[in-house]
Amino acid sequence: MRLPLSCAALLAFAAPIAAQSNAERVGNDAYTRSHDYDLVHQGIEVRNFDWDSTSLDGRVTTTLVALRPGLDSVILDAGKRLVVSRIVDARGTSLRSAAHGDTLVVYPARPLAFHDTLRFSIDYHARIDNGRGLTFIEPEGREHRPQQIWSQGEDHNNHFWFPTYDFPNDKMTWELAATVPRQYSVVSNGRLVSDRKNPDGTHTVTWRQDQRSATYLVSLIVAPLVKLADTWRGMPVEYYVYRADSSRARRLFGVTPDMIEVYSRLTGVRYPWTKYAQTTVADFFGGMENVSATTLIDWLPDERAYLDRPWYQWILIPHELAHQWFGDYVTLENWANMWLNEGFAEFLPGQYWRVKLGAHAEDDYYLDEYHQYLQIDQRRRMPLAALGSNNVYPKGALVLRMLLRYLGPERFWASLHLYLDRHALGNATSDDLRQAVLDATGENLDWFWSEWMYDAGHPRFVVTAAYDTAARKLTLTVKQTQTDSAKADSTGLAFETPKVFRMPVTIRVGTASGDVVQRAELAAREQTIEVPGLAGAPTMVVFDDGNTILKELTFDQPTQWLATQLKRDPDLWNRQWAIDQLGQRPADAAAVAALAEAATGADYFRTRAGAVEALGELPAASAAAPLAAALRDTSAQVRRAGLAALGRLGSGGGAAELARTTFQTDPSYEVRAAALTALVRADSTARDSAVAWGLATPSYQDVIQEAAYRIIAQTGDTGAIPRLETLLATHRFAAHVLAALAARGSAHALELLTAHLNDERRAVRRWVVEAFRFTLPRQLGIPRLQAVAGSLKYADTKKDVEGALQKLEKPGTDEE
Repeated sequence: MRLPLSCAALLAFAAPIAAQSNAERVGNDAYTRSHDYDLVHQGIEVRNFDWDSTSLDGRVTTTLVALRPGLDSVILDAGKRLVVSRIVDARGTSLRSAAHGDTLVVYPARPLAFHDTLRFSIDYHARIDNGRGLTFIEPEGREHRPQQIWSQGEDHNNHFWFPTYDFPNDKMTWELAATVPRQYSVVSNGRLVSDRKNPDGTHTVTWRQDQRSATYLVSLIVAPLVKLADTWRGMPVEYYVYRADSSRARRLFGVTPDMIEVYSRLTGVRYPWTKYAQTTVADFFGGMENVSATTLIDWLPDERAYLDRPWYQWILIPHELAHQWFGDYVTLENWANMWLNEGFAEFLPGQYWRVKLGAHAEDDYYLDEYHQYLQIDQRRRMPLAALGSNNVYPKGALVLRMLLRYLGPERFWASLHLYLDRHALGNATSDDLRQAVLDATGENLDWFWSEWMYDAGHPRFVVTAAYDTAARKLTLTVKQTQTDSAKADSTGLAFETPKVFRMPVTIRVGTASGDVVQRAELAAREQTIEVPGLAGAPTMVVFDDGNTILKELTFDQPTQWLATQLKRDPDLWNRQWAIDQLGQRPADAAAVAALAEAATGADYFRTRAGAVEALGELPAASAAAPLAAALRDTSAQVRRAGLAALGRLGSGGGAAELARTTFQTDPSYEVRAAALTALVRADSTARDSAVAWGLATPSYQDVIQEAAYRIIAQTGDTGAIPRLETLLATHRFAAHVLAALAARGSAHALELLTAHLNDERRAVRRWVVEAFRFTLPRQLGIPRLQAVAGSLKYADTKKDVEGALQKLEKPGTDEE
């Protein structure tokens, strides 16, 4: 997300808030925008869309209520390329106005008294910087890309196509009427009011959002679409897709009514809107939770893709649906509380899959979130509730999972129900959620909020164990070793990592006579935990049974303890931790045996795949039999892990032939992609044939083609450059592979990449700029772009190159 302009402006005032901590700034609403009117309703009329000039004509009728006496000017957010032709009030009186950058000031005919109502209409012509607020898509000669328009308001982009109050802390109702050629559908928020045919071959489609919501959620899609109808408890559930995708839509979106049902039951709040639509469009970044009308990328899986558990259904659909409660029904007060939107939306899919598929699926989901969180945290450590926080998705999900484990399901869901009910159709802050927990459960979790919402990082535990045979007592020494290395920014703000994270922890000790479970309170940088009265020596010691704490753990244990935990622990996270420890013991026969047993016999595919991956790092002789079994596993994920392991082990044991056979026979796209990579690793002479097979094999999301591209890039195959150039028109990845080859020293690849900045095909030019920005090293990309900037033929590419240079030349640019 981009930093909101209004919030960036607040940061400039360092003096009043420089001494405040992050918790104080967020808790005091320092990032919330002031406004002196309440935006009540807008009627938005748009017409005369022009793809060539990316423009439209519009009229917006605004109703607002003054929040101060003597209100003599109304400041609206309005992009500087919105050219106003007329403003009149409800009596037809022309009103004065003045434009200042991206704001429009409207002067009422007379000052308004406190709580007076003002209604006025603005006629304007909007010239759109394509992609800011509205995106105009042209086919560009490519398949599966009809001409279309879609909006994207978050976080403050809707004012680039209609004047409004573009900050989330004021909500309104609205009506949107779009006049478009009859071959285009119009999808927007709320209920369909009318679809009127016009004599000139156009039709005017009107939608009305009758319940208040934030202005960044106003949505408009204009595209040639077909509608597939579904229902939930009699409410319309609609799927809008291209006609060519209609046969795939029901398989993908048909889970939606059940997801609505599960979320309604979990939260205790019935789905709050009059319909739920999901519409697919081109070149979208993923999904956007526009109220009652989610927009999604047009990557509908084919039937075979479901063997690989596509991200689209596993997380994208349930994530965006969750926003209808968390984000749309209750909306963040300001962007420093973004986690209240995104954290909940990332959390709830794991709960859905728990309900439908069980505890292992829940663990599986959050284990992915854990790995994502660690990667982001290593790049830059930020709190969950902070302006511009980089970790609101996975950390938000994991902290909510931790809160669920701490409170228990009854108290947790009661707290969420109160939070949703109390702030229904309104706004909320992080502390509002804490207060809801307090009021629902009687427990003040200010310590939890301080550690997990307002401070950064997580605990890093170093645990050692000692068993006293005579006393039959196990003693654990627990150290918290996390460090606080954050530096203050220009305003004096530094994100602190607590030296001590306070939390309860459960220890499970296995013995020959059964398990002993003991609960303790972690509250010091170093402390001991004693587990007395054991029947005998431990056979397993699990620190944080149930994996309730977001953490990193170092705990050196005997191999037998780890092997027992891997076999017995129901928690997938703890199993994976045990796998990681065992994988570091290649000379330990017991460790290898435990991994082999898990790889072939574990009850869930994620554990089998993890063990297979670990075996791939061990000597080939130790891993051969379980890896061969992995290629026969019923799970595509395990077979894929087996192939990756074979590739790492090299040419022994017929690895090349196994990979070649798998590519030819396996039904999974992901497995076949892994087979190509394994084949080349096992037999470098097979590179050319593997690349040829891969580039010629269609697959969902081009995963097989991308495997071939990676082989070219990783092996430095400059002989593939002519083929890459021919593929530039149809595959975005081809430009990035050329950049990778240039980074490896190919001057020819760099010259070709540069030449195609003047390609007549717009898509090619755009992809080449992306390759310069994201794949080519800065030391190569910056001077080359600077050298050619003055000779670029196309205005859109000049602008893109300017933007790329600004990002590349900025020290410490973070593209996460």
